[in-house]
Amino acid sequence: MDAIVDRAYRVFRFLLDKVIGYSAILIMFLGTWLAITEVVRRYIFSTVFDWGQDAVTYGIVASVFLYFSVTQARRSHLRMSAFMDVLEERGFVKFVLVIRTMFSALGLAVYGAIAYWGIPTVERSLELSRKTYSMVILIWPFQAILVTAFSLLAIVCLFQLYQDIRALMGKKVFEWAPVEEGIEI
Repeated sequence: MDAIVDRAYRVFRFLLDKVIGYSAILIMFLGTWLAITEVVRRYIFSTVFDWGQDAVTYGIVASVFLYFSVTQARRSHLRMSAFMDVLEERGFVKFVLVIRTMFSALGLAVYGAIAYWGIPTVERSLELSRKTYSMVILIWPFQAILVTAFSLLAIVCLFQLYQDIRALMGKKVFEWAPVEEGIEI
């Protein structure tokens, strides 16, 4: 079973890192480029696109939300780990594993719920043809990206929950995937 889940997680991580991650980077780059273009157009040519500010705002927010799942999968998210580190140093390793497992389960529940309840919002926006403030850009693609981002976060938490439960059982899975924060400062 571990081998099957490991293979599924490797495929998922490849898609997450290579497709979703680079898509988010591209969206961020395009949003930044459009913002710079809008500044130049406004102050040099005294004109702007009516939809420019909306596109920049929604594009950058969408890219950040998409990249959250990549960051979560790498366990490089921002967290306050001083208390957990102290507990682990004092020998409460099992307790730390239980807490980490609980947070993985909580993440799965919260992200899954947001994604599930976000689907009707996307459908309603699509049905009503809702638009952004500029009245040019449809809002549903942005909402669909957010629902996708939360779905990806839920899937990441599902794999991490599996990893944490196996660690509680004394088994090590996904040895190639980090179990602690991966940021080196």
